[in-house]
Amino acid sequence: MEKYYSQFETCRQHEKPYCTDECPFHLDVLDFQKKMESGRWNAAYKTYKTAVGFPEIAAELCPEYCAQVCPRKDIDDSVQLHLLEKACLSLATRKNPPDFNLPMKKGKIGIIGGGISGLSCALRLSSKKYQVTVFEKNDTIDSSLSISMKNDIERQFKFEEYTLKLNTEITNLESLNFDAIYIATGKNGSDFNINKTANMNGCAYFTGGALLGLDTIHSMAFGLDIAWSIEVFLKTKTLKSVQPQPLSKVATDISHVEIIQAVIPSNKDGFTEEEAKKEAARCIRCKCDACRVNCDLTTFTNKWPLKMRDEIISSTLSSGSLLHKTPAIRLINSCSQCGLCSETCPSHIQLDTMIKEARYSLHKQCKTPGAFHQFWLNDMNFSNSEYASLAKAPSSQGECKQAFFPGCYLGGANPEYVLAPYRQLLKENPNTGILLQCCSIPANWAGNEKMLNKELDQLRNNWISMGKPELITACSSCTKHLNEYLPEIPVVSLYEVLASKNCSGEKIIGTWSVFDPCSARHFKKTQESVRTLISNSDISTEEFHDGAKHGCCGFGGQGSIANPDFADYMGKQRSLLNKNPYIVYCINCKEVFLDQGKPVKHILDILYNIEDKKPTETERRKNKIILKETLLNEFFGEKMKNKPEENKYELLISQTMQEKMDKLKLLESDVCKVLEVGEELGRKTFNAEDNTYKCYGELGHITCWVEYKIKDDLYEIINLYTHRMKIKLEEMWNGKKAEINLP
Repeated sequence: MEKYYSQFETCRQHEKPYCTDECPFHLDVLDFQKKMESGRWNAAYKTYKTAVGFPEIAAELCPEYCAQVCPRKDIDDSVQLHLLEKACLSLATRKNPPDFNLPMKKGKIGIIGGGISGLSCALRLSSKKYQVTVFEKNDTIDSSLSISMKNDIERQFKFEEYTLKLNTEITNLESLNFDAIYIATGKNGSDFNINKTANMNGCAYFTGGALLGLDTIHSMAFGLDIAWSIEVFLKTKTLKSVQPQPLSKVATDISHVEIIQAVIPSNKDGFTEEEAKKEAARCIRCKCDACRVNCDLTTFTNKWPLKMRDEIISSTLSSGSLLHKTPAIRLINSCSQCGLCSETCPSHIQLDTMIKEARYSLHKQCKTPGAFHQFWLNDMNFSNSEYASLAKAPSSQGECKQAFFPGCYLGGANPEYVLAPYRQLLKENPNTGILLQCCSIPANWAGNEKMLNKELDQLRNNWISMGKPELITACSSCTKHLNEYLPEIPVVSLYEVLASKNCSGEKIIGTWSVFDPCSARHFKKTQESVRTLISNSDISTEEFHDGAKHGCCGFGGQGSIANPDFADYMGKQRSLLNKNPYIVYCINCKEVFLDQGKPVKHILDILYNIEDKKPTETERRKNKIILKETLLNEFFGEKMKNKPEENKYELLISQTMQEKMDKLKLLESDVCKVLEVGEELGRKTFNAEDNTYKCYGELGHITCWVEYKIKDDLYEIINLYTHRMKIKLEEMWNGKKAEINLP
């Protein structure tokens, strides 16, 4: 895991926006704009005053450097921050500085020059209770300042103790006795042969302001900054100049920014309250938010990658303590593994890869709740069992140059999704084999390395036994997984093969949009082939505005058990991307959209006129058996030797209960196992009021409760639920010693 930590050093989450970067005072514009938009004038004034020292002067003289770097200038008009600053000053009602009764600090500072730079330095140091003396050769401070500006200076120094010596020209530094001296004698003033900084006889000397050729605003900012350098010297006796800050690396996506013209003040005095709020709202709050914009997990959890990193590190640290915090267990097992976060990150931080590695780490430490991935792993095991798997070539030699690899989910949805295209593939090439097996991606998503390697070995051996054919894949997730873990196996998309044969289907009315699965984001040829098949079918389509750069439908990573709310959120977000009905080429995407009530068709529905229906989880398991049986019978003239045992009990399940079972990922066989505990072992309770029985049983890592009625030979399921708690079974039940080795 450690190898992923350093990549976050380049994270741009805390990069300042362009305007703050350009502002000589480095005003926290995001905070200022937020407060202005909400009408918190006094709070906005405090933010502004803290940054600039003299707010009236800064607002009056600011040449609005920020406007030149505002991203809105390339969209409509730069945000009028200058006018907002003035509006803040006119709308704020509490402008007096705070009066802190603090003791004076040791340290005497002399400031030569009563111009704006020297006064800014004096304000900052006197507010920190240092002893400050300002020397001005004229009979007044900066004569270029207006009366209102001088009033601002008077207001800001209202509660500060400092000494101002007018008509006092310093010609010799040796006559002064200070710990630090700031030379701010103005344009063409004397620098006393001090080159910016010096340390002589224990006194630090600094030069700045217009003496260095700075304009008024930069001179003000320099005076505030040099106060920091002086304070550092007083505390550490070290000379440190304020270094130029590196240019902001903030990356702001403006492609989705709405055009909003700048607000024109209704009168010459500036913005009204509503106008100020409206103009502040135009600020797009520049920050590097690519992850928040493109990654569902960061948006849903309201967590930035740096926060996720810390929680993941805490959760994956090895510890035998029961008190060790694991705050990211659910987060780690929620990620869809779509990869969009790392692809859109300007620093290319691989958050998704780190999360996948975290899954492996948690599994090794036995920290992953088994219930999170139990269903998917059981389904993978069934798909690869003798009841559903098949590796066969039509030729007598048992070898072939091509083999159809539909994956495990397609045939489970409907056997015709495999049978129909296989018939066509055989028509084009009679020696096309069939490899019916799960690609092992559930083990990868579960972080189970041992199981993953075992399943990969089985798949590799089956492929070798068939003569190392090119696999024709129908699932992009399978394609992506095989490319990564079994690169020696050549693969080609089913849709590329069908498009090359100019296949077409029946035309469907209306305008449709093609939803590309996240796993096919980089399979451009597959994307183009699907669109060719749709075009061949004379179907009208409209592309998404972001192309294929949308997130996962919610199935990826198989996190719907670990975090069902997040999976549902992703499904909703993808279904709302476009008003048109969707055409998909991932069966998982189709079923997610059906659950969301989104009109959707799989490309194979169109090509082969297949019934548009989502099976129950139990039907999906049965479909896999039917598929293998049909393949053996229709294409190889063989009968299936072994089938799973029939359920022991005949169930009566309402549609509501069936939907709940599917949501909980429970099969009818699971319910029968629980019923067997109650019926065979007598471990059940009876409610005489409604004639219902209730029993429970462990199904791997979960405990399932079933409430039911018995009608003749039927078992009507009234209710059921599951949890991850383990129940210590009683040896005595209804006064009898009970067998506790449950099925």
